[in-house]
Amino acid sequence: MMNSTSRSVPGRVSHMFSRIVFAFLLLGAGVSAQDYRGQITGKILDQTGAGVPGAAITILNTATNAPSITRSDESGNYTALYLGAGNYSIAVEAPGFKKLVRGGIEVRVADALKLDLTLEIGAAAETISVTAEAALLETSTASAGQVIDARSIQDLPLSDGNPFVLHRLAPGVIYTGDLKFSRPFDNGGTSAITVDGAPGGNEFSLDGSPNMASGRRVAFVPPRDVVEEFKVETANFDAQDGHTAGGTVNVALKSGSNNIHGTLYEFLRNDKLSANDFYLNRSGRPRDTLRYNLYGGTVGGPIWIPKIYNGRNRTFFFFGYEGIKDRFPEPTLQTVPTQTQRNGDFSGLLALGSGYQIFDPFTARNAPNSRIQRDAFPGNVIPQNRLSSIAKNYLNYYPLPNQPGDREGRNNFVSGNVRGDDFFSTSYRFDHNLTQKQRTFFRYTHNNRRESRGNWSGVTGDGIHATGNFLFRINDGATADHVYSISPTTILNWRIGF
Repeated sequence: MMNSTSRSVPGRVSHMFSRIVFAFLLLGAGVSAQDYRGQITGKILDQTGAGVPGAAITILNTATNAPSITRSDESGNYTALYLGAGNYSIAVEAPGFKKLVRGGIEVRVADALKLDLTLEIGAAAETISVTAEAALLETSTASAGQVIDARSIQDLPLSDGNPFVLHRLAPGVIYTGDLKFSRPFDNGGTSAITVDGAPGGNEFSLDGSPNMASGRRVAFVPPRDVVEEFKVETANFDAQDGHTAGGTVNVALKSGSNNIHGTLYEFLRNDKLSANDFYLNRSGRPRDTLRYNLYGGTVGGPIWIPKIYNGRNRTFFFFGYEGIKDRFPEPTLQTVPTQTQRNGDFSGLLALGSGYQIFDPFTARNAPNSRIQRDAFPGNVIPQNRLSSIAKNYLNYYPLPNQPGDREGRNNFVSGNVRGDDFFSTSYRFDHNLTQKQRTFFRYTHNNRRESRGNWSGVTGDGIHATGNFLFRINDGATADHVYSISPTTILNWRIGF
């Protein structure tokens, strides 16, 4: 009896496991529309308009020669899923028909294109090539939005090289942030958009994985030369994003191709080339520190190790780096003690009235009517032996006044209050075509920001910041994705990311 039970449990577990796997595969096919990549659907027809079953269809990425292979069903319908943004060609072959090759097909982020193809009767050795036709319209989805392509990202002016500023061009998008803070590390400013008036923030994704920080803000902002394109979906009716009533920004990063490509860039601004700040100029102060240096580069192509491995048509890499050194003044008025006040002499304040008299706390004693009475310092001067040595040393790190201030001596110091940021960003991506039916990629992103702010007193000779603070912001993200075309009707895709 015990032996019988021990044999039946694994049997039930195996049966249950098979059902789970089968359901998982069906789920993978059923949710095909829920992806940041594009897809092409359509019908293979003969010249009478009837569907052609069993036609072999190869959709080729022209940059990497990576194929996606499928077949038309008994009615001639076909579907090709998980196509990354880029240019493609489609080749269709069927017995008794000429081979058809259609080129110049552009697939964009989250596209759902419909393309019907008509075959002509003839020998399979004959080929009909079709090029330079009109761009395909997206008619297979109810989503509304705008694609910001690589051409727009490269040609349009971008504040601080931040490609996300272009999402403000999409219809229905209103920017609600501070235009001064649109740098790649300004997560709040970058995310400050309202879509169609909807509350609750928006959703950002990177290569299909969530790209969110706290407060519904974007986490990682890639450099412009790393972005292939992105789509701002302002009305999403495909039930694929449910975190917010706002918009969705789907971003696709570049991948390597069969040709090596790279970019280098630098943008420089400093106080030698710029006019003085208005408020510093009005107070007679010279130009304060102003430094802005944005620099970076990218490189991508096939992985090639001489005499060991040639990754053309199979294995690709893409790397991007960007750095920013930013220093700019935020003029402010502060009150600092004069040299006589640092020595305990506050006699100049007595001319303003008795309300500025300083009393000796050590002379406190009880007075009538439950009051406390203290003696005033003669002449409003605190004796030297009563001054704290710690306080005197601390005051050495504060500057002396550089302007008269008001009648009470307040606001007697105008400061450039230089604010600074040191930032860098790196992006790595690796794509590999395992077989004609399997392909995978891995992507890792990292950025690091150190901000210095509120240091209105400046830096002493020994490098001490008496005022201000530092802010650190670090983002790490990764995505691994695998697509397996099990059959023309079943595709398995798994993805993990953080």
